[in-house]
Amino acid sequence: MVGLVLSGLTIAGLLVIGVAALVAPRMASTQYGIVLPDRRALAFTRAMGVRDLVIGVLLGLVLWTGSRAALAWGVAASALIAVVDYAVVRADPQGPESAGAAWGAGAPPRLVSLALHATGAVGLLLAALLLAAGF
Repeated sequence: MVGLVLSGLTIAGLLVIGVAALVAPRMASTQYGIVLPDRRALAFTRAMGVRDLVIGVLLGLVLWTGSRAALAWGVAASALIAVVDYAVVRADPQGPESAGAAWGAGAPPRLVSLALHATGAVGLLLAALLLAAGF
């Protein structure tokens, strides 16, 4: 049950992230961790939004079929996306420090973005393990 709830939250999160990237790509690029000031570059943020939206829909369809094993594998595979997103942000030599205003006076934006990707990957793997274990 816990695995299904976490999977449902994951699906909802992917759908929200995807829609947000389509509607507000500048904000989404800041939260992703790579600031894209050029309007034309925001097309890449929208493309990643479509990626997240489609993955959310696909995982939703797998959830709807009732196959816990297939859902566990799908969620686990989705964790790879979070890992690669983490690596992309980590490899960016500029980092999102120039977008500090979007996060307020708290933690540096680069650390927040990296933490979001890392915890996303861990959460997805945890959900996949719980699903596979029957929880």
